[in-house]
Amino acid sequence: MSTVCPEPAPADDGRTEDALVMRAEADPLLPRFHFTPPAGWMNDPNGLLQRGGLHHLFYQYNPEGPTHHRIHWGHAVSRDLLNWSDLPIALAPARSGEGPDDDGCWSGVAVLDDGRPALVYSANHEGRQTAALAVAADAADPLLVDWEKDPRNPVIAGPPDELAVTDFRDHCVWHEPDGSWTQLMGAGTRDRGGAVLRYTSSDLRHWTYRGPILVGSDWRAAPEDPWTATMWECPDLFALPAPAPDARAAGAGGSVRHVLIFSAWHQGHPQETLAFVGDYSEGRFHPARLQRVDWGGRFCYAPQSYLDEAGRRIQFGWMPEARDERGVARAGWCGVMTVPRLLSDDGDALAVEPVPELARLREQHEAIPQGAVDGARPASSICAGGLDIELELSLDASGYVEVVLDHAGGVPGRGERTVIRVDRGPEGCAIRVDPSHASHEPGVEARPVTMPVRTRGDADDPVRLRVILDRSTLEVFSDRRALSARVYPTDPESTRVVLTGDRARVGAGSVWTMRSTRRAGRHLRP
Repeated sequence: MSTVCPEPAPADDGRTEDALVMRAEADPLLPRFHFTPPAGWMNDPNGLLQRGGLHHLFYQYNPEGPTHHRIHWGHAVSRDLLNWSDLPIALAPARSGEGPDDDGCWSGVAVLDDGRPALVYSANHEGRQTAALAVAADAADPLLVDWEKDPRNPVIAGPPDELAVTDFRDHCVWHEPDGSWTQLMGAGTRDRGGAVLRYTSSDLRHWTYRGPILVGSDWRAAPEDPWTATMWECPDLFALPAPAPDARAAGAGGSVRHVLIFSAWHQGHPQETLAFVGDYSEGRFHPARLQRVDWGGRFCYAPQSYLDEAGRRIQFGWMPEARDERGVARAGWCGVMTVPRLLSDDGDALAVEPVPELARLREQHEAIPQGAVDGARPASSICAGGLDIELELSLDASGYVEVVLDHAGGVPGRGERTVIRVDRGPEGCAIRVDPSHASHEPGVEARPVTMPVRTRGDADDPVRLRVILDRSTLEVFSDRRALSARVYPTDPESTRVVLTGDRARVGAGSVWTMRSTRRAGRHLRP
Protein backbone atom coordinates (compact mmCIF):
# COMPACT_ATOMS: atom_id res chain seq x y z
CA MET A 1 0.00 0.00 0.00
CA SER A 2 1.57 3.26 -1.08
CA THR A 3 1.98 6.15 1.30
CA VAL A 4 0.84 9.60 0.32
CA CYS A 5 4.01 11.66 0.10
CA PRO A 6 4.53 15.30 -0.83
CA GLU A 7 5.47 16.07 -4.38
CA PRO A 8 9.21 16.29 -4.94
CA ALA A 9 10.69 19.71 -4.33
CA PRO A 10 11.75 21.71 -7.37
CA ALA A 11 15.16 20.66 -8.67
CA ASP A 12 17.03 23.78 -7.69
CA ASP A 13 18.89 22.36 -4.63
CA GLY A 14 16.41 24.16 -2.37
CA ARG A 15 17.90 27.62 -2.77
CA THR A 16 14.66 29.15 -4.09
CA GLU A 17 12.67 27.74 -1.18
CA ASP A 18 15.31 28.84 1.34
CA ALA A 19 15.16 32.33 -0.13
CA LEU A 20 11.37 32.41 0.33
CA VAL A 21 11.67 31.47 4.00
CA MET A 22 14.43 34.05 4.51
CA ARG A 23 12.27 36.72 2.87
CA ALA A 24 9.38 35.91 5.19
CA GLU A 25 11.60 35.85 8.29
CA ALA A 26 13.00 39.27 7.37
CA ASP A 27 9.55 40.87 7.27
CA PRO A 28 9.08 42.87 10.51
CA LEU A 29 5.32 42.37 10.18
CA LEU A 30 5.49 38.57 10.36
CA PRO A 31 3.61 37.57 13.56
CA ARG A 32 5.68 36.00 16.28
CA PHE A 33 3.17 34.18 18.51
CA HIS A 34 0.35 33.49 16.04
CA PHE A 35 0.76 30.41 13.86
CA THR A 36 1.94 31.11 10.32
CA PRO A 37 3.43 28.77 7.71
CA PRO A 38 7.23 28.74 7.25
CA ALA A 39 6.56 30.95 4.20
CA GLY A 40 4.26 30.84 1.18
CA TRP A 41 0.48 30.78 1.33
CA MET A 42 -1.85 29.62 4.13
CA ASN A 43 -5.62 29.79 4.39
CA ASP A 44 -8.19 27.64 6.23
CA PRO A 45 -7.42 25.59 9.36
CA ASN A 46 -8.18 21.91 8.67
CA GLY A 47 -8.35 18.56 10.44
CA LEU A 48 -8.17 19.94 13.98
CA LEU A 49 -7.94 17.30 16.68
CA GLN A 50 -6.17 16.45 19.92
CA ARG A 51 -4.86 12.92 20.34
CA GLY A 52 -2.55 11.58 23.03
CA GLY A 53 -2.02 15.10 24.35
CA LEU A 54 -0.93 16.48 20.97
CA HIS A 55 -2.97 19.14 19.20
CA HIS A 56 -2.85 18.67 15.42
CA LEU A 57 -3.28 21.69 13.17
CA PHE A 58 -3.53 20.95 9.45
CA TYR A 59 -3.93 23.90 7.14
CA GLN A 60 -4.36 24.94 3.51
CA TYR A 61 -0.84 25.54 2.25
CA ASN A 62 1.06 26.43 -0.91
CA PRO A 63 4.78 25.93 -0.25
CA GLU A 64 5.71 27.28 -3.68
CA GLY A 65 4.76 30.91 -3.07
CA PRO A 66 2.37 33.33 -1.35
CA THR A 67 -0.53 32.67 -3.76
CA HIS A 68 -3.53 30.32 -3.73
CA HIS A 69 -2.37 27.59 -6.12
CA ARG A 70 -2.39 23.74 -6.04
CA ILE A 71 -3.14 23.66 -2.34
CA HIS A 72 -1.48 21.11 -0.02
CA TRP A 73 -2.25 20.26 3.59
CA GLY A 74 0.44 21.63 5.91
CA HIS A 75 0.73 20.04 9.35
CA ALA A 76 1.96 21.17 12.77
CA VAL A 77 1.59 19.83 16.32
CA SER A 78 1.64 21.37 19.78
CA ARG A 79 1.20 20.26 23.38
CA ASP A 80 0.11 23.66 24.67
CA LEU A 81 -1.62 25.46 21.74
CA LEU A 82 1.23 27.99 21.78
CA ASN A 83 4.45 26.33 20.61
CA TRP A 84 4.10 24.52 17.27
CA SER A 85 6.42 22.08 15.50
CA ASP A 86 6.27 21.67 11.72
CA LEU A 87 5.70 18.18 10.33
CA PRO A 88 5.91 16.93 6.74
CA ILE A 89 3.16 17.96 4.36
CA ALA A 90 0.22 15.62 4.99
CA LEU A 91 -1.57 15.79 1.64
CA ALA A 92 -0.31 16.94 -1.75
CA PRO A 93 -2.20 17.22 -5.04
CA ALA A 94 -1.98 14.25 -7.37
CA ARG A 95 0.11 14.60 -10.49
CA SER A 96 -1.85 16.08 -13.38
CA GLY A 97 -4.50 13.67 -14.62
CA GLU A 98 -3.80 11.07 -11.92
CA GLY A 99 -6.44 11.88 -9.33
CA PRO A 100 -9.52 13.95 -8.48
CA ASP A 101 -7.36 16.33 -6.40
CA ASP A 102 -4.72 17.11 -9.03
CA ASP A 103 -5.54 20.82 -8.75
CA GLY A 104 -5.50 20.90 -4.96
CA CYS A 105 -6.42 19.23 -1.68
CA TRP A 106 -8.91 21.72 -0.30
CA SER A 107 -10.45 22.08 3.15
CA GLY A 108 -11.61 19.22 5.33
CA VAL A 109 -11.79 17.65 8.76
CA ALA A 110 -10.26 14.84 10.83
CA VAL A 111 -12.24 12.01 12.44
CA LEU A 112 -11.39 8.77 14.22
CA ASP A 113 -12.62 5.65 12.42
CA ASP A 114 -12.46 2.86 14.99
CA GLY A 115 -9.38 4.58 16.44
CA ARG A 116 -7.71 5.22 13.08
CA PRO A 117 -7.48 8.90 12.10
CA ALA A 118 -9.05 9.78 8.76
CA LEU A 119 -9.25 13.02 6.76
CA VAL A 120 -12.32 13.97 4.73
CA TYR A 121 -11.46 16.78 2.34
CA SER A 122 -12.49 18.57 -0.85
CA ALA A 123 -10.64 17.32 -3.92
CA ASN A 124 -10.25 20.09 -6.50
CA HIS A 125 -10.08 19.37 -10.23
CA GLU A 126 -10.52 22.11 -12.83
CA GLY A 127 -12.47 24.29 -10.40
CA ARG A 128 -14.89 21.53 -9.38
CA GLN A 129 -14.81 20.04 -5.88
CA THR A 130 -15.74 16.53 -4.72
CA ALA A 131 -15.40 14.72 -1.38
CA ALA A 132 -12.28 12.59 -0.83
CA LEU A 133 -10.87 10.43 1.97
CA ALA A 134 -7.39 9.74 3.33
CA VAL A 135 -6.44 7.58 6.32
CA ALA A 136 -3.40 7.52 8.60
CA ALA A 137 -0.84 5.03 7.30
CA ASP A 138 0.16 4.16 10.88
CA ALA A 139 -2.56 4.71 13.46
CA ALA A 140 0.00 4.13 16.23
CA ASP A 141 2.18 7.05 15.10
CA PRO A 142 1.49 9.90 17.55
CA LEU A 143 2.65 12.47 14.96
CA LEU A 144 0.42 11.11 12.15
CA VAL A 145 3.10 11.86 9.57
CA ASP A 146 2.03 9.59 6.69
CA TRP A 147 -1.37 9.44 5.01
CA GLU A 148 -2.90 7.22 2.34
CA LYS A 149 -5.56 8.45 -0.07
CA ASP A 150 -8.46 6.08 -0.65
CA PRO A 151 -8.14 4.54 -4.13
CA ARG A 152 -11.92 4.91 -4.59
CA ASN A 153 -11.78 8.71 -4.36
CA PRO A 154 -13.92 10.69 -4.76
CA VAL A 155 -16.26 9.23 -2.16
CA ILE A 156 -18.91 11.83 -3.11
CA ALA A 157 -18.61 12.55 -6.82
CA GLY A 158 -20.64 15.76 -6.98
CA PRO A 159 -23.63 17.70 -5.72
CA PRO A 160 -27.14 16.21 -5.70
CA ASP A 161 -29.43 16.69 -8.70
CA GLU A 162 -32.35 17.75 -6.50
CA LEU A 163 -30.97 21.26 -5.93
CA ALA A 164 -29.66 23.85 -8.38
CA VAL A 165 -26.24 23.82 -6.73
CA THR A 166 -23.69 26.42 -7.84
CA ASP A 167 -20.91 25.64 -5.33
CA PHE A 168 -20.16 22.49 -3.34
CA ARG A 169 -17.25 21.99 -0.89
CA ASP A 170 -16.05 21.78 2.73
CA HIS A 171 -17.04 19.25 5.34
CA CYS A 172 -18.25 18.54 8.86
CA VAL A 173 -18.28 14.83 9.80
CA TRP A 174 -19.20 12.97 12.97
CA HIS A 175 -19.98 9.47 14.26
CA GLU A 176 -23.59 8.84 15.30
CA PRO A 177 -24.47 6.80 18.42
CA ASP A 178 -25.72 3.96 16.19
CA GLY A 179 -22.28 3.64 14.55
CA SER A 180 -23.18 5.39 11.27
CA TRP A 181 -21.58 8.56 9.95
CA THR A 182 -23.08 11.94 9.11
CA GLN A 183 -21.35 14.37 6.76
CA LEU A 184 -22.32 17.97 6.06
CA MET A 185 -21.09 19.83 2.99
CA GLY A 186 -21.27 23.55 2.30
CA ALA A 187 -23.10 24.66 -0.82
CA GLY A 188 -24.57 27.55 -2.77
CA THR A 189 -27.79 27.38 -4.75
CA ARG A 190 -29.00 29.29 -7.76
CA ASP A 191 -32.14 30.75 -6.21
CA ARG A 192 -32.22 29.90 -2.48
CA GLY A 193 -28.91 31.23 -1.14
CA GLY A 194 -26.40 29.22 0.84
CA ALA A 195 -27.08 25.71 2.05
CA VAL A 196 -25.68 22.90 4.16
CA LEU A 197 -26.28 19.43 2.70
CA ARG A 198 -26.46 16.18 4.71
CA TYR A 199 -25.12 12.74 3.77
CA THR A 200 -25.00 9.47 5.73
CA SER A 201 -22.68 6.46 5.51
CA SER A 202 -21.85 3.23 7.31
CA ASP A 203 -18.15 3.26 6.42
CA LEU A 204 -16.96 6.79 5.43
CA ARG A 205 -16.66 5.58 1.82
CA HIS A 206 -20.22 5.13 0.50
CA TRP A 207 -22.50 8.08 1.08
CA THR A 208 -26.24 8.68 0.60
CA TYR A 209 -27.68 12.16 0.17
CA ARG A 210 -30.41 12.95 2.72
CA GLY A 211 -31.27 16.56 1.86
CA PRO A 212 -30.32 19.99 3.23
CA ILE A 213 -30.30 20.63 6.97
CA LEU A 214 -30.83 24.34 6.21
CA VAL A 215 -31.11 26.57 3.15
CA GLY A 216 -30.69 30.34 3.17
CA SER A 217 -34.26 31.02 2.03
CA ASP A 218 -35.56 29.12 5.12
CA TRP A 219 -34.27 31.86 7.44
CA ARG A 220 -36.63 34.77 8.07
CA ALA A 221 -34.05 37.47 8.55
CA ALA A 222 -34.67 40.48 10.78
CA PRO A 223 -33.62 43.92 9.46
CA GLU A 224 -30.59 43.97 11.78
CA ASP A 225 -29.36 40.51 10.74
CA PRO A 226 -26.25 40.26 8.55
CA TRP A 227 -26.56 39.05 4.97
CA THR A 228 -25.92 35.30 4.68
CA ALA A 229 -24.64 35.61 1.06
CA THR A 230 -25.04 33.07 -1.74
CA MET A 231 -22.74 30.23 -0.60
CA TRP A 232 -21.98 28.79 2.84
CA GLU A 233 -18.39 27.59 3.20
CA CYS A 234 -16.82 25.55 5.99
CA PRO A 235 -19.92 24.41 7.90
CA ASP A 236 -19.28 23.46 11.53
CA LEU A 237 -22.17 22.01 13.55
CA PHE A 238 -21.85 21.17 17.24
CA ALA A 239 -23.68 21.12 20.54
CA LEU A 240 -22.88 24.10 22.73
CA PRO A 241 -20.60 23.15 25.61
CA ALA A 242 -22.75 22.35 28.61
CA PRO A 243 -21.99 21.86 32.32
CA ALA A 244 -20.57 18.49 33.34
CA PRO A 245 -21.27 15.64 32.75
CA ASP A 246 -22.35 16.66 29.23
CA ALA A 247 -19.36 18.88 28.39
CA ARG A 248 -17.46 16.04 26.76
CA ALA A 249 -20.30 15.02 24.40
CA ALA A 250 -18.90 14.93 20.88
CA GLY A 251 -20.57 15.56 17.55
CA ALA A 252 -23.80 17.41 17.06
CA GLY A 253 -26.15 15.45 19.27
CA GLY A 254 -27.03 15.30 22.93
CA SER A 255 -28.01 18.89 23.70
CA VAL A 256 -31.03 21.11 23.10
CA ARG A 257 -29.03 24.06 21.79
CA HIS A 258 -26.74 23.74 18.79
CA VAL A 259 -24.57 26.06 16.73
CA LEU A 260 -24.15 25.98 12.96
CA ILE A 261 -21.15 28.09 11.96
CA PHE A 262 -20.54 28.92 8.31
CA SER A 263 -18.52 31.40 6.29
CA ALA A 264 -20.61 33.57 3.97
CA TRP A 265 -19.15 33.71 0.45
CA HIS A 266 -20.39 35.56 -2.63
CA GLN A 267 -19.04 35.17 -6.16
CA GLY A 268 -15.43 34.65 -5.17
CA HIS A 269 -15.46 37.14 -2.29
CA PRO A 270 -15.35 36.04 1.38
CA GLN A 271 -17.77 38.13 3.42
CA GLU A 272 -17.73 37.12 7.10
CA THR A 273 -18.23 34.22 9.50
CA LEU A 274 -21.71 33.75 10.94
CA ALA A 275 -23.49 31.31 13.25
CA PHE A 276 -27.05 30.14 13.58
CA VAL A 277 -28.00 29.18 17.14
CA GLY A 278 -30.91 26.78 17.40
CA ASP A 279 -31.74 23.09 17.47
CA TYR A 280 -30.55 20.22 15.28
CA SER A 281 -32.89 17.23 15.22
CA GLU A 282 -34.01 14.56 12.75
CA GLY A 283 -31.60 15.78 10.10
CA ARG A 284 -32.76 19.40 10.09
CA PHE A 285 -31.41 22.56 11.72
CA HIS A 286 -34.04 24.86 13.24
CA PRO A 287 -32.44 28.30 13.72
CA ALA A 288 -33.57 30.64 16.48
CA ARG A 289 -31.09 33.47 15.96
CA LEU A 290 -28.20 34.56 13.73
CA GLN A 291 -25.01 36.14 15.04
CA ARG A 292 -21.54 37.10 13.93
CA VAL A 293 -18.74 34.83 15.12
CA ASP A 294 -16.26 37.68 14.61
CA TRP A 295 -17.11 41.32 13.97
CA GLY A 296 -14.07 41.96 11.77
CA GLY A 297 -15.70 40.84 8.52
CA ARG A 298 -13.44 38.70 6.33
CA PHE A 299 -10.47 38.98 8.69
CA CYS A 300 -11.56 35.92 10.65
CA TYR A 301 -12.76 33.48 8.02
CA ALA A 302 -13.28 29.73 7.53
CA PRO A 303 -12.84 28.82 11.21
CA GLN A 304 -12.92 25.24 12.43
CA SER A 305 -13.44 23.92 15.95
CA TYR A 306 -12.83 20.70 17.83
CA LEU A 307 -13.23 19.23 21.30
CA ASP A 308 -9.93 18.92 23.11
CA GLU A 309 -9.24 16.13 25.58
CA ALA A 310 -10.50 18.33 28.44
CA GLY A 311 -13.88 18.72 26.73
CA ARG A 312 -13.33 22.34 25.68
CA ARG A 313 -14.41 23.50 22.23
CA ILE A 314 -11.37 25.20 20.67
CA GLN A 315 -11.52 27.20 17.44
CA PHE A 316 -8.93 28.54 15.01
CA GLY A 317 -9.76 30.93 12.19
CA TRP A 318 -7.87 32.18 9.15
CA MET A 319 -6.83 35.85 9.10
CA PRO A 320 -6.30 36.82 5.43
CA GLU A 321 -4.00 39.64 4.43
CA ALA A 322 -5.12 43.23 3.87
CA ARG A 323 -2.03 43.89 1.74
CA ASP A 324 -2.39 43.92 -2.03
CA GLU A 325 -0.72 41.27 -4.22
CA ARG A 326 2.48 43.29 -4.58
CA GLY A 327 2.84 43.68 -0.83
CA VAL A 328 2.26 39.97 -0.28
CA ALA A 329 4.79 39.04 -2.97
CA ARG A 330 7.42 41.26 -1.35
CA ALA A 331 6.79 39.69 2.05
CA GLY A 332 6.99 36.08 0.85
CA TRP A 333 4.21 34.86 3.15
CA CYS A 334 0.43 35.15 3.30
CA GLY A 335 -2.09 34.18 5.98
CA VAL A 336 -2.19 33.89 9.78
CA MET A 337 -4.22 31.81 12.23
CA THR A 338 -6.10 33.59 14.98
CA VAL A 339 -5.06 32.87 18.52
CA PRO A 340 -6.81 29.69 19.67
CA ARG A 341 -10.26 30.64 20.92
CA LEU A 342 -12.60 29.07 23.42
CA LEU A 343 -16.26 28.68 22.37
CA SER A 344 -18.99 28.33 24.98
CA ASP A 345 -22.65 28.90 25.77
CA ASP A 346 -23.59 32.52 26.50
CA GLY A 347 -27.30 32.29 27.18
CA ASP A 348 -28.94 32.46 23.76
CA ALA A 349 -25.65 33.14 21.97
CA LEU A 350 -22.21 31.74 21.22
CA ALA A 351 -19.38 33.17 23.34
CA VAL A 352 -15.88 33.65 21.91
CA GLU A 353 -12.79 34.25 24.09
CA PRO A 354 -9.03 33.61 23.89
CA VAL A 355 -7.92 30.37 25.53
CA PRO A 356 -6.40 30.98 28.98
CA GLU A 357 -3.10 29.39 27.86
CA LEU A 358 -2.33 32.58 25.93
CA ALA A 359 -1.48 34.36 29.19
CA ARG A 360 1.59 32.12 29.56
CA LEU A 361 3.31 34.16 26.84
CA ARG A 362 3.18 37.37 28.87
CA GLU A 363 6.55 38.83 29.82
CA GLN A 364 7.30 42.47 30.76
CA HIS A 365 4.39 44.03 32.60
CA GLU A 366 3.26 47.54 33.43
CA ALA A 367 0.07 48.54 35.20
CA ILE A 368 -2.00 51.26 33.56
CA PRO A 369 -2.70 53.97 36.15
CA GLN A 370 -6.26 54.16 37.40
CA GLY A 371 -8.19 57.39 37.21
CA ALA A 372 -10.00 59.77 34.91
CA VAL A 373 -9.22 59.89 31.21
CA ASP A 374 -9.25 63.53 30.19
CA GLY A 375 -7.23 64.37 27.11
CA ALA A 376 -4.31 62.20 26.01
CA ARG A 377 -1.80 60.40 28.21
CA PRO A 378 0.60 57.50 27.72
CA ALA A 379 -0.79 54.35 29.29
CA SER A 380 2.57 52.63 29.44
CA SER A 381 6.24 53.17 28.63
CA ILE A 382 6.43 49.72 26.95
CA CYS A 383 7.13 49.69 23.21
CA ALA A 384 6.79 46.34 21.42
CA GLY A 385 5.24 44.67 18.39
CA GLY A 386 3.65 41.97 20.52
CA LEU A 387 1.31 43.27 23.23
CA ASP A 388 -1.50 41.95 25.43
CA ILE A 389 -3.59 44.77 26.88
CA GLU A 390 -6.40 44.55 29.43
CA LEU A 391 -8.55 47.50 30.46
CA GLU A 392 -11.61 48.04 32.62
CA LEU A 393 -13.39 51.22 31.53
CA SER A 394 -16.38 53.05 32.99
CA LEU A 395 -17.97 55.86 31.01
CA ASP A 396 -20.50 58.57 31.76
CA ALA A 397 -23.33 59.15 29.31
CA SER A 398 -21.79 60.07 25.94
CA GLY A 399 -18.32 59.38 27.31
CA TYR A 400 -15.59 57.71 25.30
CA VAL A 401 -12.09 56.29 25.51
CA GLU A 402 -9.65 55.81 22.65
CA VAL A 403 -7.01 53.16 23.10
CA VAL A 404 -4.42 54.38 20.60
CA LEU A 405 -1.78 51.96 19.38
CA ASP A 406 0.85 54.55 18.53
CA HIS A 407 3.05 52.68 16.05
CA ALA A 408 5.46 55.61 15.84
CA GLY A 409 6.50 55.28 19.48
CA GLY A 410 5.81 58.95 20.01
CA VAL A 411 8.17 60.09 17.24
CA PRO A 412 6.73 63.31 15.76
CA GLY A 413 5.76 63.22 12.10
CA ARG A 414 5.47 59.45 11.69
CA GLY A 415 1.77 59.43 12.46
CA GLU A 416 1.00 55.70 12.10
CA ARG A 417 -1.63 54.63 14.63
CA THR A 418 -4.54 52.26 15.15
CA VAL A 419 -7.44 53.61 17.19
CA ILE A 420 -9.71 51.40 19.28
CA ARG A 421 -12.55 53.60 20.45
CA VAL A 422 -15.07 52.70 23.15
CA ASP A 423 -18.24 54.81 23.12
CA ARG A 424 -21.20 54.88 25.46
CA GLY A 425 -24.30 56.06 23.64
CA PRO A 426 -28.03 56.10 24.33
CA GLU A 427 -28.41 52.54 23.00
CA GLY A 428 -25.41 51.04 24.78
CA CYS A 429 -21.68 50.70 24.24
CA ALA A 430 -19.77 50.01 21.06
CA ILE A 431 -16.12 49.34 20.19
CA ARG A 432 -14.79 50.74 16.92
CA VAL A 433 -11.46 49.65 15.46
CA ASP A 434 -10.03 52.12 12.95
CA PRO A 435 -6.85 50.98 11.13
CA SER A 436 -7.11 53.65 8.43
CA HIS A 437 -3.95 55.45 9.68
CA ALA A 438 -2.01 52.35 10.74
CA SER A 439 0.23 52.14 7.70
CA HIS A 440 1.98 54.24 5.08
CA GLU A 441 2.23 51.15 2.88
CA PRO A 442 0.23 51.59 -0.35
CA GLY A 443 -2.46 49.10 -1.32
CA VAL A 444 -3.58 48.18 2.21
CA GLU A 445 -7.28 47.64 2.91
CA ALA A 446 -8.07 49.63 6.03
CA ARG A 447 -11.72 50.21 6.85
CA PRO A 448 -13.13 50.85 10.33
CA VAL A 449 -15.35 48.16 11.89
CA THR A 450 -17.64 48.34 14.92
CA MET A 451 -18.66 45.74 17.51
CA PRO A 452 -21.57 46.49 19.88
CA VAL A 453 -21.28 45.16 23.41
CA ARG A 454 -24.05 44.47 25.89
CA THR A 455 -22.39 46.04 28.95
CA ARG A 456 -23.87 49.32 30.16
CA GLY A 457 -20.42 50.88 30.54
CA ASP A 458 -21.06 52.58 33.88
CA ALA A 459 -19.15 51.96 37.11
CA ASP A 460 -21.43 49.03 38.03
CA ASP A 461 -21.07 47.36 34.63
CA PRO A 462 -17.78 48.53 33.06
CA VAL A 463 -16.48 47.62 29.63
CA ARG A 464 -13.76 45.00 29.93
CA LEU A 465 -11.49 45.19 26.93
CA ARG A 466 -8.68 42.89 25.82
CA VAL A 467 -6.44 43.80 22.88
CA ILE A 468 -3.93 41.33 21.42
CA LEU A 469 -1.42 42.79 18.94
CA ASP A 470 1.14 40.69 17.09
CA ARG A 471 2.89 42.93 14.50
CA SER A 472 0.30 42.82 11.67
CA THR A 473 -2.53 41.03 13.53
CA LEU A 474 -4.98 42.66 15.89
CA GLU A 475 -7.67 40.86 17.89
CA VAL A 476 -10.05 42.68 20.21
CA PHE A 477 -12.23 40.88 22.77
CA SER A 478 -15.01 42.26 24.95
CA ASP A 479 -18.28 40.95 26.32
CA ARG A 480 -17.33 37.45 25.06
CA ARG A 481 -17.23 38.76 21.51
CA ALA A 482 -14.32 39.05 19.08
CA LEU A 483 -13.19 41.45 16.38
CA SER A 484 -10.20 40.74 14.12
CA ALA A 485 -8.25 43.20 11.97
CA ARG A 486 -4.95 43.52 10.11
CA VAL A 487 -2.53 46.46 10.46
CA TYR A 488 0.80 47.10 8.72
CA PRO A 489 2.87 49.76 10.53
CA THR A 490 6.35 50.57 9.26
CA ASP A 491 8.01 49.74 12.59
CA PRO A 492 5.70 47.54 14.67
CA GLU A 493 8.26 47.20 17.48
CA SER A 494 7.82 50.91 18.25
CA THR A 495 4.16 50.47 19.20
CA ARG A 496 3.13 51.91 22.53
CA VAL A 497 -0.29 52.45 24.15
CA VAL A 498 -1.79 55.93 24.58
CA LEU A 499 -5.20 56.70 26.09
CA THR A 500 -7.41 59.62 25.15
CA GLY A 501 -10.99 60.30 26.11
CA ASP A 502 -13.58 62.31 27.95
CA ARG A 503 -16.05 61.55 30.74
CA ALA A 504 -14.41 58.20 31.34
CA ARG A 505 -12.32 56.41 33.94
CA VAL A 506 -9.83 53.54 33.99
CA GLY A 507 -10.70 51.16 36.81
CA ALA A 508 -7.88 48.71 36.14
CA GLY A 509 -5.47 48.04 33.34
CA SER A 510 -2.29 46.22 32.32
CA VAL A 511 0.07 45.96 29.37
CA TRP A 512 2.34 42.98 28.77
CA THR A 513 4.87 42.23 26.08
CA MET A 514 4.44 38.78 24.51
CA ARG A 515 7.08 36.11 24.04
CA SER A 516 7.76 34.90 20.52
CA THR A 517 6.96 31.24 19.83
CA ARG A 518 8.21 31.22 16.23
CA ARG A 519 10.93 28.65 15.66
CA ALA A 520 14.11 29.46 13.72
CA GLY A 521 15.31 27.34 10.83
CA ARG A 522 11.91 26.39 9.43
CA HIS A 523 11.61 24.75 6.01
CA LEU A 524 8.85 24.93 3.40
CA ARG A 525 8.81 21.13 3.13
CA PRO A 526 9.80 19.78 6.57
